[in-house]
Amino acid sequence: MCIVADFPAGQPSLIIHIGPHKTGSTSIQGMLHQNAALLKSAGVVTLAGELPSKAGKAVESRDFDSAKGLLSLIEDQIARSTAPVTILSQEDFAGDMFGRRNATQIYPTLVKNIRIMSRIFARHRPVFVFFRRDETEWLQSCYAQHLRYRNKFSSFETFAAAVQGFSWDDILGKVQENFPDSFFVEDYRKEPEHGVTRLLSYAGFTALPQGFDTSAKARNTSLPPAMLRRFERLNRFADIPKLLPVYKERLLAAAATATENAPVVPEGRNPQWPPAPGGTAPGLEALSKRAAERVGTHTDVADMLPDPAVDLAAMGARSLPDDAQMPAAGRADMRDQAGILRYHLRGRSELAWTTALCISYLRRDTQLTEKARDLFHRIWREEGQNLVAEFSTRWLISNLQTFLDHGRNEAQRLIGGIGYFYANMMKIYEGERAIEGIDADATYAGPEPQTKSGFRGMDRYTLGGTDLLLNTNALALSYAQMDPVAGPILEELLLRVKHSHSVFSRNDQSRARLGASQPGFQNTWTFFEEVQPPVASGQAS
Repeated sequence: MCIVADFPAGQPSLIIHIGPHKTGSTSIQGMLHQNAALLKSAGVVTLAGELPSKAGKAVESRDFDSAKGLLSLIEDQIARSTAPVTILSQEDFAGDMFGRRNATQIYPTLVKNIRIMSRIFARHRPVFVFFRRDETEWLQSCYAQHLRYRNKFSSFETFAAAVQGFSWDDILGKVQENFPDSFFVEDYRKEPEHGVTRLLSYAGFTALPQGFDTSAKARNTSLPPAMLRRFERLNRFADIPKLLPVYKERLLAAAATATENAPVVPEGRNPQWPPAPGGTAPGLEALSKRAAERVGTHTDVADMLPDPAVDLAAMGARSLPDDAQMPAAGRADMRDQAGILRYHLRGRSELAWTTALCISYLRRDTQLTEKARDLFHRIWREEGQNLVAEFSTRWLISNLQTFLDHGRNEAQRLIGGIGYFYANMMKIYEGERAIEGIDADATYAGPEPQTKSGFRGMDRYTLGGTDLLLNTNALALSYAQMDPVAGPILEELLLRVKHSHSVFSRNDQSRARLGASQPGFQNTWTFFEEVQPPVASGQAS
């Protein structure tokens, strides 16, 4: 049986668990829901579902008018209940968790939030329960949450420095001054049952009731330090920030499915290196000479590569120093090249630097080709999913070229070739457009070609009357899926193209703006996703 505790303000019939965030609220709510029938038989009902969640979101976003309306609906539900005690658990009632938006204070409206709820729920004599967690530990947990879903901060130091005057004593002291008889602070503990046990004590339980099921407690979802470091580098270095949710979910999915006994991708065999000398192509004699000189031979090159059995995951978790200086030397000596790469990749992972170093060896003919090649392929087999989003697009292309030259099967070499030429021809075209002074996102004035072709046999096309761009992307993606090691690099390149200004986006945006669509080519958007025309000024979106 429930025996309600004796409070100074009288017997409460409403207990509001107000969080805060990152103090085990999910576990508390899960166990309350799982034991709803048991608690109801003891005279305690728990409110959960869409309405409390909406009310919490309105409070944390400071939409107080909506919050008052939603809280009033909750109050009506409580008034119609015959149970002596109601428990309402909603951490968003504390306010917006730091790091979600641009706030500089911790729960600045906490007093106001409680005052609103105290008035609306007055006849139920509400009490509020708040779990106090160590300040630094709590901020670190908020920071980890920020890294998972936001991109403003990439170090805990800058995150913590953004808080103005954070002190639980100050924050909670103000609340207790205003609500001395109805606001109660509990010490947070990591044991999942602690929170729900303390919360139920306000309903008179001295311990969890017999038969109380604790299996609904949330498992620890804290990100391991290595994953946090990767998220930090993504926040700092991602070429296209709006792709960060994709990158982070990809890393989390890869970590969730990784096992020690995961099947190993067959390595195949190495191609000849350096490539066999080619003949002279008639009419391309000068270019043939250049092609023959593409790979230079170097003897007694310094070995800057790590041991072949090095712990790659550990290298991926460690970052290069941010203060690396550009060496005053050329690239001929690999020791100088290693320093140059440390400068260009400063702040990124040691694994990214090691991959770039492997590529530098594999652009030459040295006594270390086999060691560099084995390490390069091992990196992409074992850590590719963790690495692909960290590289700039320039380095994606360099990796694709390395698979073209050193791929261990036909699919890897084909993927490398497709990606290398796809990217470089786009760079050439976009570079020419920039030289002409045309903005990368400028759409076309009309759908028809405006100049004569300078290359017989290269068909001109009308905007909205070709599937050339779509088929190019679809073919590239289909080949990317032929190999699980090299393929993700080409997939990442296509993903970045999709979300950048280029010939592909200009085609789609111009089609949408002009309404250009020829019979038979209606569904030939460059990534097979229809683009909507821009909203006219003053028109509702």
